[in-house]
Formats: sequence, structure tokens, C-alpha cells
Amino acid sequence: MFTNNYVITKQNESKQSISHDTYAGDFIEPFVSFSDLLACYYANVYHRRAIRLKAGLLSQIDTTTLDKHLPLGETSKSFLYALAHNLEIYGNAPIEKAGVSSNYQLFNLPAHEFILSKDRQIYQRLNLKEQLLDGYHLKYYSPSSRFYGEPDYLATLLQISTTYKADRYNDKFFDNGARPDMAIIYENGEPNTEQLEAFKKFFGDNYKGYDNAHKAIILHASDGVGEKDVKIRIQTLGEVKDLSFKELKAVNRDEIAAAHGVPPRLLGIVEKGSLGGGGELIGQLHQFNEIDMKPKYQLLEEFFDSINIGLKLKPLDVTNFKDDADVVTNLVQTGIVSINEARGILGWQKNINNGS
Repeated sequence: MFTNNYVITKQNESKQSISHDTYAGDFIEPFVSFSDLLACYYANVYHRRAIRLKAGLLSQIDTTTLDKHLPLGETSKSFLYALAHNLEIYGNAPIEKAGVSSNYQLFNLPAHEFILSKDRQIYQRLNLKEQLLDGYHLKYYSPSSRFYGEPDYLATLLQISTTYKADRYNDKFFDNGARPDMAIIYENGEPNTEQLEAFKKFFGDNYKGYDNAHKAIILHASDGVGEKDVKIRIQTLGEVKDLSFKELKAVNRDEIAAAHGVPPRLLGIVEKGSLGGGGELIGQLHQFNEIDMKPKYQLLEEFFDSINIGLKLKPLDVTNFKDDADVVTNLVQTGIVSINEARGILGWQKNINNGS
């Protein structure tokens, strides 16, 4: 059971309890903050890359009649790519339908602007005002809600958050002069009440949280106590070890990749000794397709069929590839990964050119 998961907000970090939806007047507030999920998208490179990869796979089209219901300048591929982003970030994809039944257009609504009413009507919420929309709501299954879906990675919000905080902590180390943590030692005397209060206030206000890491304090000693002068000595408590989050981040990274179900190689995670086999990626990708992606292809096709729009997606067929380089070349050609991402997948061994 999930309780007290930490998720990232743009202003601060807040504790988000994942339990159930709440009723707020005529509306149903989702059990997890969509704004926090959006912030998570920008907080971790592997998490974001996994979402973009799955969105790319889910927007590979074989045939469709979707184009006639899209506004000028929107293609069926770009529409599906945005819809898949909504699904993978939020677990929910609200779609606005504008026009009459015989002639209408579809628009993706960012899920962080969307809320449902008690009777499951779709509303757009902007500036604390709700506007009723005609449209559809596609979602992934969630055991926590009868109204909203949830994304694959919900169990790793804590890992995304701690990795983000580790990066911020290291960033503050350099912002504050790259100084190690220190102890304040009084020799031949004791700090007076005023100094003690100053210490308490400084450390209480400035040393709580990663934003306040590695700050320094200016100290003033009195003229002396008795026959000896008071000396204040600053002693380093340890060597600079604040960049030693490598193992923590590696564990978090692997758990995030596992939550998404994406083969680590496709996220640029290449471990030593893992580049020897010519078909390692093919095997991982086959498992990924069968277990994680096929149900999503089916969900999308059935959804559009239910609203009388034809859609046949084109899954990646790994049986046609000779080796891992052949797989990655196809991913580049279909626009699922970039050339630089492809080089990372192959461990920088190949020079991938689009169309080669």
C-alpha cells in the first residue's frame, strides 16, 4: 500500500499521499497531483526518456482515418504522440471534441488542466475556473481510482524525488563555494547566550534541506576569558563526499527503468560487459513489446474504434532484425530515438546515420 510518497513540485517538495480520489463540490480531485507528475517529467532524464520512447512507439501508424478529424497543421502522428505523452505522464488522456457529430475536430487537452465531475463530465480547469468540454477520456487502469488512471512509474515517485534532491544538493555544494561541512570549536572559553542563539537561528534557518547545504557562518569571539584569549576553531568533519550519490542514483535509475518496463539499453544505460552479444537488445525489446507495449497498442486501437475512428498501429517487429545495430537504425529511421540517443544505446560503437 502506497503512503507518504514524495513527489516534486516546482515551488517546493511536498508529501503526496496516494490513497483515493476526493470529492470537492461537484468535482473529483485525482488521488495524485497531475502538476506533480508533470514536474517529475522534467526532474529525471531517464524517466523523461522512457516516456518519450514509449510515446514514439505508440504513435507508429499503419492505417487510420484520424486525419479528417484533426485541425489544420496537425497530423495523426503528432496527435497520437501528444496523446501518448498524456497517457505515459499522467495515466490519463483527455480529448476535446469540437463541432457537430457529422463534422468535428479533436484536440489533446493537457491532463494537468483536466478534471472530472461526479457524473464523469470532462472539464478544463484554468485559473481555478472550470469549463465543461465535450470529448473523451482515455486512461490506464488504476486500482486506486474509479475515475482516473495512473501511469506505470507511480511506484517510483520517491526514487525520482531523491535523485532530484541529490542533484540539487550537489549543485548547492558548488554554489556555496565547494566547502566541506565544518564544526565550530571554542577554545579557552564558551559561547555566550547571544552567540548560542545566533548559532541556533543560523543552523535552523540555513541547514535544513538540500537548498541550504554547505553554507558558512561568520563568527565573532569576545576579547578573552580569564588569562587566555578565546579562540574559535573551524574543523572539517570529513572529506568532500557529497558527490558520492553515484550508487544511490544508479539504483534509482534502474528502478525507474524497471517501472517503465523499458530495456535499460534503450535509455542509454550500458553496463560494463553488456556489449558483447549481438542480439541482447533484440531479446530485451521482444520481451518489452510482448509484455508492456502490446496491451497499450490494443487499448489505443479499441478506444478509437469505440468512437468510430479507424486506427491500426505498427508495432516494432524485432524478428526482422539481424543484430542490435539493425534495431537501433530502425528506431532512428522511424523517429523513435535521435541519432545521439542511438549512439548511446550502442555504447558509442556505431555511427548511426538516418536512412543508412
